Amino acid sequence: MRSTAHDKARRNQPLLLIAILFAFLGSELALAAESRPNMIVVVADDMGWRDAGFRGHPHLETPNLDSMAAGGLVFDYFYAAQQSCSPGRYAILTGRAPFRTGRHPLGNMRPEEVTIARALHSAGYATAHFGKWHVGRGETSPVKMGFDQAIWKKNFYELGAQLQVGDTAEQISLEGDTSVATMALVLDYIRQQVEKERPFFIQVSFGSPHYPHRAPPEFTERYAGLPRRDAQFLGEITGIDAAMGALRDELRALEIAEETIIWFTSDNGGIMPDSLEPTGKGKGDIGVRTVGLLEWPRHVEGGRTTNIPAVHMDIYPTLLDVAGVTVPSQPPLDGISLRPLLEDAMAARSKPIGFMLRARQGQPGHKGLDELDFVEDTEGVWIDGRYKLIVERTPVPGRRPTVALYDIYLDPGEEENIAPSRPETVKTMRSSLDTWRRSLRSSHVGNDF
Repeated sequence: MRSTAHDKARRNQPLLLIAILFAFLGSELALAAESRPNMIVVVADDMGWRDAGFRGHPHLETPNLDSMAAGGLVFDYFYAAQQSCSPGRYAILTGRAPFRTGRHPLGNMRPEEVTIARALHSAGYATAHFGKWHVGRGETSPVKMGFDQAIWKKNFYELGAQLQVGDTAEQISLEGDTSVATMALVLDYIRQQVEKERPFFIQVSFGSPHYPHRAPPEFTERYAGLPRRDAQFLGEITGIDAAMGALRDELRALEIAEETIIWFTSDNGGIMPDSLEPTGKGKGDIGVRTVGLLEWPRHVEGGRTTNIPAVHMDIYPTLLDVAGVTVPSQPPLDGISLRPLLEDAMAARSKPIGFMLRARQGQPGHKGLDELDFVEDTEGVWIDGRYKLIVERTPVPGRRPTVALYDIYLDPGEEENIAPSRPETVKTMRSSLDTWRRSLRSSHVGNDF
């Protein structure tokens, strides 16, 4: 019995150290109220790069997202951290590439991870999560990972869903469109924090437009001429747009819109033919773009579109930088602060973006994570400036991997492989990619904590 208790204490030690560090340094992290904007990160589920009216989608009506784009910053090259739901959410919360977590399945968090909620809570922010979580439960539920309040679902949810309240058995039933109903809960929380005069960080994670695509009639009838599946999918995004309109209207009614950051994105690439980025890739692929919008009326000039590459991992360091929060003993980050970009003072990205993917179960060459060689057994993508390197894995021993290099600006559809004409660029980028993948292995086995 002594051995069991000792092992449990040893496993919990890193988490206790983080808690102690934040407890003692909380006063140092606290800032003047006027320097702490409210922050809301909104994450759609399976919404793609082209899934909005301002993107030129042939059918979608998204007046609120279009208005947000006109009044804020559009990220033209905003990349999903990985190929599916959980990894993207992990990256948003931690600023780290998904393979840095050693938990299974990939994307779930270690309890020791420092989330943006933990960091901002220690700086005096109220923190809340609403909607889909999908990065763990039990010891890694939202309230265990830094959120004061959570009304949440482990995975996606559809019409008639019930969301769990914190770590209790209490359930809240959603009526009507799930995005609109989830946002109604968010607005109640915002009103409470405004009354308390407390800055807040909120993560809103919709269950839409994830399969099986079920939207209420008021949002599907405008797409009546389309096939049913298309109408339901587009109706779900229309519901997201309505929820975003309700959020923006309420922030203005409460007179806090000017000092509130709204960052809107999706968890991975798109899933429908009209959703995909110019390469024709989407969910299931790495190194693909997804929707990215940011609005901060007093501080970010509206009507801007940037082609500087950005990624899910940038959200964490950017918001902490804006809030003036420095995390003690910060584990390795893969994202960068985009604060200079928000201030229109960034000419180029200072750090490349890496992506990694192993073979799926049942595919040739599939290995368990513990047996995986993070260089030889994975597909890698490396974006550095205008160049994008793709190195495919080698499922057959002795076979050379396929290597491709593209100019993401001159060739956004990735139709011309320029690797043969730029061997030195390929060599340099591949060396950097491999070094980065080895750092993921170091994190994966627990060396960060």
